[in-house]
Amino acid sequence: MKTQERIYSLNKGVESLSKEEHGLFFDAMQRLGLPNEVKQAAVALYLDFKSRPIGEYNADHKNLEIFLMASVSIAAKAMGDLRTDHEFESRMFVSREKLADAEERIIKSFGVQDSILPFPGLVSQLTKRQIESMAEGFAERGLVSSNEREELVRRTYDYLDAAVERGLGPKMSYRGRAAGVMLKAVRDLELQIPEMDIARAAGFDKRTMATNADVIDALLKDSKSSRRKET
Repeated sequence: MKTQERIYSLNKGVESLSKEEHGLFFDAMQRLGLPNEVKQAAVALYLDFKSRPIGEYNADHKNLEIFLMASVSIAAKAMGDLRTDHEFESRMFVSREKLADAEERIIKSFGVQDSILPFPGLVSQLTKRQIESMAEGFAERGLVSSNEREELVRRTYDYLDAAVERGLGPKMSYRGRAAGVMLKAVRDLELQIPEMDIARAAGFDKRTMATNADVIDALLKDSKSSRRKET
C-alpha cells in the first residue's frame, strides 16, 4: 500500500496527457487487460519521466511512445503483474530490446528512483518479477515442468540474494541481474533451456548475458570461499 501511495503521489492526472498519449495508454490497458491502478501508476511514471531533461530530449525526437509503453511495463511489474513482458511483443508490437532500453532510461532518470521506492528496493522488486516472468514463459513453452519451474525460481532467488549480499552493484540493470542469475541456475540445475532463449526472455543479447553471469558467478565464488575460511 505504501508503494502504491508513493506512486499515486506522482500522478498529475490523466488530463495532463495529450489526446494521442491518452489514446496509447487506453489502448495498452485494453490490449493487455491491466487494471486501472496500473494505468494510474504508469501515467505517474510517464509524466515524471517526460518532465526530466532526458524525457524532453526524446520528445524532440518523437519517440516517447516507447517510453509510454515502458512506463506501463514498469508499473505493471512493480505492482505484481507478470503478463506484460512476453505480451508486449505480440499485443503492443514493441520489441523487447527497445522496451528494455527505455525501461532502464526511465529507472535511472532522476526523481523516479526515490519517488516510487528507494532505488535498491525498486531494482530488487523488478528483478524478481522478471525472474518469475522468465520462468513462467519457459514453462508455457514446455521447456521446464511445473516442479522444475518452481525449483528454478527458488535457485535463482537464492543466487540473486547471495550476489547482492556480496556487493552486486547498482550499475547492473534489473534485466541484466535476472538474466545472469537465471543462466547460472539453469546451468547448475542442468535444465535444457537454450542460452539464447534465456537472453531473449530478458531482452538481452547472449554475449551481454554471459558477461553479467560471469560477474555474478565471481561474486558467488567469493562468497563460498569466505564461508569456508570462516568455518
